[in-house]
Amino acid sequence: MKTKLVYMFAAAMAVSAIGFAQNADDKKIVEKKGTSYISLGPIGGFGHSWTSNMNNRFKPSAHLGIAMIYSRFEHWGWGTELTASHEGYSTAIGNQTFTYDPTYLRMTPKAYYFFGNYGDNIRPKIYLGPSVAYKVAEDRYVGGPNNSDIRYTDRGSYMINDWDLGVDVGAGVNIKVAPYTWLNLDADYYHGLLDVTRMNGMNNMNRSLRANVGVMMGI
Repeated sequence: MKTKLVYMFAAAMAVSAIGFAQNADDKKIVEKKGTSYISLGPIGGFGHSWTSNMNNRFKPSAHLGIAMIYSRFEHWGWGTELTASHEGYSTAIGNQTFTYDPTYLRMTPKAYYFFGNYGDNIRPKIYLGPSVAYKVAEDRYVGGPNNSDIRYTDRGSYMINDWDLGVDVGAGVNIKVAPYTWLNLDADYYHGLLDVTRMNGMNNMNRSLRANVGVMMGI
């Protein structure tokens, strides 16, 4: 299992490196005056997070942050995201629901492949990259049978480990809304590779599915 996880992470790293270094095979390098190769802007997303090997229930998951994309070549681009990300899981035990809600500072470098031609107003895309996160906060909620929730923030009973590492893959579309300004719409899946809970070898790894939106502006 550990060997398989190492291969998955190595593949994501390799694809990210290829996306950044790709120039020999992509002949259409844009050298037009006034062209902006770097874009920067806010991003956000919402969806569902869970952990493997658990009796999971729906757990709202959201993130907010900033993204950067370098895209000098017609089809290849490289970028990264830095987000504050609410993840974790929710599970039922008896007539109670336990929800663990860690907040991560997450960095995700990505390699992008853009379809269509440079200058098109709509560019579909796919992307892949590794993701590393550090936990900055953790909340715990217990839901009773009468839908009464009790919030716990006691520092002595944290369930989630401090670090997480995994692979992010997604697809979407960039829509040009103004000169050097793009509306980014996509959906992604995150596959964690580390056991993130303190449950002694349960192999509870982070997972998430999200829909995302961002506005990227050339600089």
